[in-house]
Amino acid sequence: MHNSSKPPNQNSVDSSAIGTRLLFENERVRVWDLALEPGETLPLHRHELDYLYVVIGGGTLQTGFVDGTADEPRQMGDGEVRFREVTSTGGEQRATHSATNVGDSPWRNIVVELKRL
Repeated sequence: MHNSSKPPNQNSVDSSAIGTRLLFENERVRVWDLALEPGETLPLHRHELDYLYVVIGGGTLQTGFVDGTADEPRQMGDGEVRFREVTSTGGEQRATHSATNVGDSPWRNIVVELKRL
């Protein structure tokens, strides 16, 4: 884990670590657990598959990008679900990002990547 709110250098982009722990994988889906302590960052990574995530417990997350910019922090509630179609969410700029827990409590979500058949 990277512990800065600034996204790492583009040379460190990893498309194999979408979460902090791989829970399940088959020919159709890949399921990740993403758990971040307050102030902790999931390093810059690239989404190559459409995905959805389910927030567990709620919290505040901030997304950082390759160019050093970041979205405004987003507060999300327990059970909130978001779907991201990688090809339609801003291209490479949005598909490659870091995620920082900027809240006061642990952040957790489950990410489900949808493999192309």
